[in-house]
Order: sequence, then structure tokens, then C-alpha cells
Amino acid sequence: MSMILFNDTKDDIDAIIFDMDGVLLDSETITIECWRRAAKEIGIAKEDIDEANTACMGTNINDTILYLDKRYKGKVEGFDGATFRKRTSALFVEMSEGKPVPLMPYAKECLESLSGKNIRIALASSTREAVVRKELEQVDLLKYFESVTTGDMVEHSKPAPDIYLKAAASLGIAPEKCAAVEDSPNGATSAIRAGMECILVPDKLEPSKSLRSHIWKELKSLKELC
Repeated sequence: MSMILFNDTKDDIDAIIFDMDGVLLDSETITIECWRRAAKEIGIAKEDIDEANTACMGTNINDTILYLDKRYKGKVEGFDGATFRKRTSALFVEMSEGKPVPLMPYAKECLESLSGKNIRIALASSTREAVVRKELEQVDLLKYFESVTTGDMVEHSKPAPDIYLKAAASLGIAPEKCAAVEDSPNGATSAIRAGMECILVPDKLEPSKSLRSHIWKELKSLKELC
């Protein structure tokens, strides 16, 4: 296991389950800009859409659309959550210009280090499976994961516990013997509700004081997990 796990009393962790966006890939920087551009096209203020993006960070597309429709439908002329998400996805492709999404600091080094230790590695991302596999293949990270669980495999994603429960089941390991690596409050809440220990590496959002009290480890970067 990694150094932080060796030196902790919780040495019965058998698997680490990683989030992708904001943990392994710096995709959320691009996503925020895409949401801002799409919002500007239909007259939604930057501050307003940033608040919506924060609320949806870490959730799957179904829950995101439900949230957007509840927030904007009937208030912004002609608004449709599914159409808005299609536009943000198109802008993401346009902005990334077919290039791989940049890695977060120490992402590859961390996975390489853990893969050489007696611990199993899986992924639990709210993003669609086709996108997850494509983006991880582009940066040569897919090979590190024993299983990949994605947002289109569950009805409700983070902060509901479903995706982490499914990821643990895919490994045949009890949730309480897994640690989740997350960057967002929604993701951390999902892991905690699933009964897992949560290792938080904050990216765009800081956890609340209440949530922080339930976090097992809070790291500055993945370097501390190598």
C-alpha cells in the first residue's frame, strides 16, 4: 500500500477507487469554461451558471439535466437541460481540439506506484463510459484499473452512493475495505454514504466543515498517495 496507508491504523484497505475528473484529469477547468460559454449564448449570467456547475460537479448527466431543468426551465426562455448539456459537450470537444485532457499533478506516478503494491485499483466516474475509456486511453491510464464504473451504469450518481457501491461490487470487496479518492464534495459524500473511507484531494471546491469531519485523509496532491 501507499505510504499514507502504511502509516495509518486503517491498514485493512484492500482497494482504492479513483474518481477521474479533477482527480486524475484536469477536465473540470475546461468544463467550467464550456458551461460559461454555453450559458452566455442563452443569456445566463456567469455567476449564476458557476453556481449551477458547482452544484452539479461530480454528478452524472441524468442528475445534471434534472438539476438544470429545475433551475432554469420556465425561467430562461426555451431552456432545455439536455440541449444545454449537448452544447457544453460540443464546446468541450471544440476546446480540447482532439487533444488529450491534461493530467492532474502526479496522477500517473500515483497509479504506477500503487500498481506495484498489494492493492487493487478501480475507477468510479460520473462521466459516460465511452468518454471515460477514451480519455484514459489517450493518456495511457486505463491499463491501471481492474474495473471501470461510470455514470451511465447507475440511475443516480454522486452524491448518491450507488456508483461506489457498484464499483466495490465489481471488485468483490466490501465497501468498508475500500478507500475512494475524490476531489469534490458530491464525490466525497457519495463515497462516505457507501461506507468507504474517503481521501480528498480538493480541486475546484473546498469541503464544508461538516463534510471535512467525515473525511479520512485530505491531501494537497496525489504525490502524497504515491
